[in-house]
Amino acid sequence: MAAYGLADSAARRAHLNLVEASRLLFGLDPGAQLEAGEGWLFGAGSADHPAISNAAFRLDDGLEAGELLARAREFFGARGRGFTVWARSGVAEDEELISAAEAAGLQNVYEMPEMILADRPAALLPAAGVELRRLSSAEDADDYWRIAAAAYRDIGFPPEVFSFYRGLEELAAPGGDAAAFLADLDGAPVAIAMTIVSHGVAGIYWVGSLAEARGRGIGRAVTAAATGTGFELGAGLASLQASPMGEPIYRAMGYERIYDYRLLLSPAP
Repeated sequence: MAAYGLADSAARRAHLNLVEASRLLFGLDPGAQLEAGEGWLFGAGSADHPAISNAAFRLDDGLEAGELLARAREFFGARGRGFTVWARSGVAEDEELISAAEAAGLQNVYEMPEMILADRPAALLPAAGVELRRLSSAEDADDYWRIAAAAYRDIGFPPEVFSFYRGLEELAAPGGDAAAFLADLDGAPVAIAMTIVSHGVAGIYWVGSLAEARGRGIGRAVTAAATGTGFELGAGLASLQASPMGEPIYRAMGYERIYDYRLLLSPAP
């Protein structure tokens, strides 16, 4: 894995896309509270899960790590919440953030590779009995989050993380910078993927398949659909954070790992 830094625009833009996508997704939670400062974004969702629903991001690599941590503890502490700082391992600008977080007692609870794809992938024909379709209704959105809850439970995510989202059909409406897809198997939705485009990057988020649909290439097909649409929406690069189950699929599609995200947890006060 190469070392990336501030001068690498692809790595920087991929991170900014993650922050912007997180802001938009927090916006789907009516109970979420956000603080967007000069150089940071804090999001406290309706769920109190500290690793996903309560997140701190640094936008400005020049913002001093101690200031970020102090502001995060003030924001989340006022809400009685634990939180996680998303830091990039292998990126020079985040090494001091990781060191400061560890010195302050934050614990590394999860790691995931950041992967990018420079070229639009070829469209994949779904297997027999599989139909790919773009999310277009509130009912589709309900199915999307139901599948997400079931799929991510298998890698340790609590299902309540997804139970508060509303309005995905509006975020993903035609004419905007986002799109979401479902894959139906014999008429029933079984797999999902979405793209959110910002900073010239098609961020691919919340990809998942129900257990009974795995091993049939459905996850790869729906991911390719979301990725391709991201390029159609004007992106010159695709980006995602891979789960252990998803990483081999993304590698086969041509995605390359550029650094790892480390989720550093500060428990509730």
